[in-house]
Amino acid sequence: MTRNRLITIPISHFCEKARWALDRAAIPYREERHLQAIHVAYARRAGGGRTVPVLVCADGAVFAESPAIVRRCDADLEPADRLYPAGPLGDETARLEAWLDAGLGPDSRLWMYQATLPAMAAMAPYILDGTARWEQRIFSGSRWALNSFIRRYLGVSATNAEAAMTRIDETFEQIGRRLADGRPYLCGDRFTAADVAFAALAAAVLVPPDYGSPLPSLEELPPAMATEVARLRAHPAGAFGLRVYEQQRRRVVSRSGP
Repeated sequence: MTRNRLITIPISHFCEKARWALDRAAIPYREERHLQAIHVAYARRAGGGRTVPVLVCADGAVFAESPAIVRRCDADLEPADRLYPAGPLGDETARLEAWLDAGLGPDSRLWMYQATLPAMAAMAPYILDGTARWEQRIFSGSRWALNSFIRRYLGVSATNAEAAMTRIDETFEQIGRRLADGRPYLCGDRFTAADVAFAALAAAVLVPPDYGSPLPSLEELPPAMATEVARLRAHPAGAFGLRVYEQQRRRVVSRSGP
């Protein structure tokens, strides 16, 4: 039985980055899924901070934050399969990932919560997937408290969500311009951590079918959210994100490590 543990929030797109890297490298792990707010205690207990994902390895090493987990997974791969190539290409990959982590990640999360918090009861199967029964009972009796926590913790409001969507549109435009020369991936011919970062972090506004945790269908989303998701899916950057999911999310590469 594996002792690698991944502490997550099921729908979190930063957690999805970590799942993707672990799955791709065929590293066995047990995912421990928690409800928002409750996740803070488990993240800290695992050796991280207030956020997830946190990876606790069998040897006791702890990796907090998705870039550190992706790099840990890369260490077990052959050089040709690593998400951070050596040299200038690796530097470019890391810069793009950091830009997306700092911008698209928070923006898409904020917008998604503003769109879905009013429909929290309907979203319950996706919020609670894989969580403990006692956490599910807390959710059922305290949705108002969770709503308040998320809004306060992440600064979720209609005004902030509108500004976040403006920035998301700008990011999609920049990604679209980058792909306009016909390159298959963000850094050229090679699939890298930058592609994982964009696809995973854009998942909050693209709602891809191949996500690593169940997500609602377009028809199940609040109507206003569904309209925006459809619009972004039609954008060249959105189409790229969906293609990356379809072609790469379930791909497993050979490991060089144990």
